[in-house]
Amino acid sequence: MSTPTPQPARITVLISGSGSNLGALISACNTPALPRARITHVISDRKDAYGLTRAADASIKTTYHGIVPYKKKYPDHAGKSDFHDARRAYDADLANLVIAGTPDIVVCAGFMRILTPSFLDPVKAQAIPIINLHPSKPGDLIGAGCIQRAWDEFEANKRTETGIMIHYVVEEVDMGEPIVHETISIQGCTSLSDLETRIHEREHSLIVKGTNSALQKLSKHGKA
Repeated sequence: MSTPTPQPARITVLISGSGSNLGALISACNTPALPRARITHVISDRKDAYGLTRAADASIKTTYHGIVPYKKKYPDHAGKSDFHDARRAYDADLANLVIAGTPDIVVCAGFMRILTPSFLDPVKAQAIPIINLHPSKPGDLIGAGCIQRAWDEFEANKRTETGIMIHYVVEEVDMGEPIVHETISIQGCTSLSDLETRIHEREHSLIVKGTNSALQKLSKHGKA
């Protein structure tokens, strides 16, 4: 009796920009770097994100899910500008979008929004892991602008290296368990642009490696 062929792992990718890391994932699917995997849905919070074009060109389903309608529906009051209610409603609907696609994993590849419990809790309740690419080493710089901050510290003779990591997403920003990470020397860079190029060149392989590692972990537990 023949053994059934395993179904490819289903990947949903969240993006905000050009999607170069998405492109790396698309190219890696069903190769030795990312075997038995396919991207089934790409969601962007920006309508003009070129990553949506990359996905469409690869015949991958795309969805634009923007925040502006939520800010109009749930305006802040008393001079506040955090749009707490809008973000909560936005994330709840984003979770529904993701869950409806029945992915095995969610990959944040340049998704520039902080995910709140309104997204994290329902997705994790479905046992769907969420992973993120972050341009710093574990326990080092967190939040936005890490490449700029690393460069500023290098110019001030306070550091000589930085890094990148793929980690599981938790409520605390950039504090989830690392999956894979890599140290990147800043020495030899003559500008912020040089450092950005050096980091982005390494991101493409690391996001594939991290996604594959996370999927292998799921497979060991019989979830993918």
